[in-house]
Parts: sequence; C-alpha cells; structure tokens
Amino acid sequence: MVAWSAFTAAEPAFAATVKAAFDADRHALLATLRRDGAPRISGVEPVFHAADLWLFVMPGSVKSADLRHDPRCALHSATSERRCGRHNPAGTAGVSADDAKISGRAVAVTDPAVAAGFLRALRARAALPPGPGPELLRLDITEVATVRATERGSVVRSWSAGGPLRVRRRL
Repeated sequence: MVAWSAFTAAEPAFAATVKAAFDADRHALLATLRRDGAPRISGVEPVFHAADLWLFVMPGSVKSADLRHDPRCALHSATSERRCGRHNPAGTAGVSADDAKISGRAVAVTDPAVAAGFLRALRARAALPPGPGPELLRLDITEVATVRATERGSVVRSWSAGGPLRVRRRL
C-alpha cells in the first residue's frame, strides 16, 4: 500500500487523470464491508490535500463503524450519463473525465497538527455542521483503475502498488 503522493510520484500522468475524475464531481461512492462481510455503498466527498487522499466521516455513522471493523474499502468517482457523454448533443462518448476507482485501506489520522491542517482546508471548502467534527481518514492505496468510453469500446488503465501501469482495450 502507498500514499497518494507515492502513487503520484510513480505515475504522475495517470494520477492526474484519476484526480480529474474525482474533481469532476465532489460526490463519490465508498464501498465498505459490514461486520457480516456484506458490502455497503455510501456517499462520500473525498478530498486531495497535502499529498494525501482524505476521507471524512461522521462519528457514529455506519461508514465509520464499517471502517473501524475492517479498513478495506473502494472509492468510485461519481458516474453519470452526462459525464459519459450520452447527453452530449453530438452523441459521442468519452468526452469528459474517466470513470475512476481506488482501492485500499482507510487509516485514521491521529496526529493533532495534521488533522488541524486538514480541518482548516475542509472548512474553507465547505461548511461543517456543529459538533465534535468528522473522523478523519487517509486512504492508503493498493490499486487504481480508470475506464474511458470511446467510439470503439473502452480503454481500461490500472495500476497496483509496486507494479507497472497496464492499459487494456476492450471492444
């Protein structure tokens, strides 16, 4: 597993494409595992800050409980027909950001200074509800993938920690 900064150093162009997919819509989907092993999908707003990929969850939420029990998770950029190009007047696909997925482990951020810096950035981005504040998590990455629709099929790019970037074309 690696931090976002290590992934960016290993594959800067691919990391920029992945980040663009998440930046295209601030909402994303987070897959976690329930105690019984069943998957759970929840909405989340990932944030790229200080060379890391951050998640923040409300204390006591089911996402929080899932991640405390088993930190493995998968993050998926928001996908919509508009982003895929189906509503483009020209009718072409692949005109916007790729569909991106990041798998890894959510790690609690416990350093008070690091947490305070992120909370300042988060408050500058959006209003936080009153109360104790969110639980702060950093995502350690095991694998990353994107899919881009083209007129001739799709292009799948994938990278695993310690491995090379792979590109596959599907018709």
